[in-house]
Amino acid sequence: MSLQTDLHQAVAQVTADSALLHTVVHGTALQTVTTEGGDVATVAKLLADANVRINLAAEGILAQSQTAAQDALTSAELASSEANRAQTTADQGVADTTTVLNQVQTSGNQILVDAEAVLQQVIARLLAVGLPDALAGAQGMLLRVKADETGYELVPTVASPRFYGFALSGDGSELLLTEGRDQTFEADAFDAWTVTEGVHFALENNALVMKLGTVLEAHP
Repeated sequence: MSLQTDLHQAVAQVTADSALLHTVVHGTALQTVTTEGGDVATVAKLLADANVRINLAAEGILAQSQTAAQDALTSAELASSEANRAQTTADQGVADTTTVLNQVQTSGNQILVDAEAVLQQVIARLLAVGLPDALAGAQGMLLRVKADETGYELVPTVASPRFYGFALSGDGSELLLTEGRDQTFEADAFDAWTVTEGVHFALENNALVMKLGTVLEAHP
């Protein structure tokens, strides 16, 4: 093989490779160039394929974002619905509680009114039978029908006799009377003494007068 032949072959190979390279660089987005090393996509096809992959990936991200946004919206709507239901339940609870409290207050007021009416009836009946309306100082006393039968009166539960002591004056010219109910008396200090109930002694013109109640009189 001569040098000229080799040169012609080299020029032919460069020419063929140049044509392939031109096709790779300037080919359409649908072309694939066949080389000795295998099929090679044109630059336009590489860019087009890359654009498709980017768009597909973007569409996937967009779809996921839209799904997540929809899920978030659904959750928000559910939370809002639950909040509204809870508010409705709370409002109903407040209304029911207010109703019960009003009923209790009304019942309580009615009970007070009824109790006051019963008390007034009792007081009226007590006054109607003439019962005493004051009990101050009446500890241990009993109720007794009045003599005119118009009502009741308080009387002591036991007899409360009165002490009467008699003694002559120092010169023997006068008769002295000492009496009392609650004091302490020494019997030895008197010439004569008695404890009695319902009897009244008095000295009139230096004479002893004894009254039994308000009717009988006795002059010793």
